[in-house]
Amino acid sequence: MQSSAPLPILPTVNGHLTYLLALLLGLLCVLKSQAAEIRILTTLPVIHSWAANVAGDAATVESLLPANVGPHDFQFRPSDLRKLAAADVVLMNGLGLDTWLTRAVTRGASKPSRRVVTVTDGLQPQLIHHLTPLAMDAETTGSEKSHSDHTQNHGDEDANPHVWLDPVFAKHCVSNIIQALCQADPAHADGYTRRGATYLQELDQLDTQIRSSLKDLSNRRIVTFHDAFPYFCRRYDLQLVGVVEEVPSVDPSPKYLAQLSRAIRKQQVRVIFSEPQFHPRLIQRLASDLSIGVAELDVLETGSASRTFYIDGLRRNLRTLESSLR
Repeated sequence: MQSSAPLPILPTVNGHLTYLLALLLGLLCVLKSQAAEIRILTTLPVIHSWAANVAGDAATVESLLPANVGPHDFQFRPSDLRKLAAADVVLMNGLGLDTWLTRAVTRGASKPSRRVVTVTDGLQPQLIHHLTPLAMDAETTGSEKSHSDHTQNHGDEDANPHVWLDPVFAKHCVSNIIQALCQADPAHADGYTRRGATYLQELDQLDTQIRSSLKDLSNRRIVTFHDAFPYFCRRYDLQLVGVVEEVPSVDPSPKYLAQLSRAIRKQQVRVIFSEPQFHPRLIQRLASDLSIGVAELDVLETGSASRTFYIDGLRRNLRTLESSLR
């Protein structure tokens, strides 16, 4: 007669308690870890991209702007105000682009520990201020005299806010983010510093790539939809002949378009650059009248925020410039 298989040993009451205790402790550790994460709120998707690279998994990074809404059109919803109230660190561009955030922070409930950081702080001596759209040549070629003439006796609100399209200025903004996160969350400062240093190296490589790819272009004259690219042009020695939209969000007058057309012919511009955020109809009509090409450059004011958003966007722009200006 075969002996029956031994019965499995059932866990004792003490075993059950030990298991439950371990499970509870593990859950508490997870909750404690999640509670320790600071909440970072950003305005532009480029700032979200920078912050996400610095924060890693040590913090939660959210963007205020929906993917299809730019800073000029953004309006607060109740859910956005709740995000703002919960944020430990708020990162904004400044320079008049996202002043709606300043007003909301001022009017909203005060959170004593919240840090509101303008990532462009410290760039003031190098800012480009609003210029006559058809008289940008000296400024965008980096002339020291023109540069100093246009940076004195101006406030930040008068400055061109599109500094992020210059990777060297982006490095400055990222350094401000690293410092802000280290101050807000000292427990994770080593990680912020380490990841930030790695990302700064990636931005160095991006700058080198753009400089190398554009340095031998014989055709360096461009026209863009609106005044978003003077920093990029100055950095990489491109000549910004003019912009199609004389005043933001206002259709240009026939007189202005006639002036722009004369400048395009005189400077032998071969391509006009549209932007994905705006309908290209006006640019297409102008280019057709002048028998020149149309291509697209992204200002990166809208889009799905991600860690790779910024570098991927500038590399797309670089490929467009290379193919259009050869």
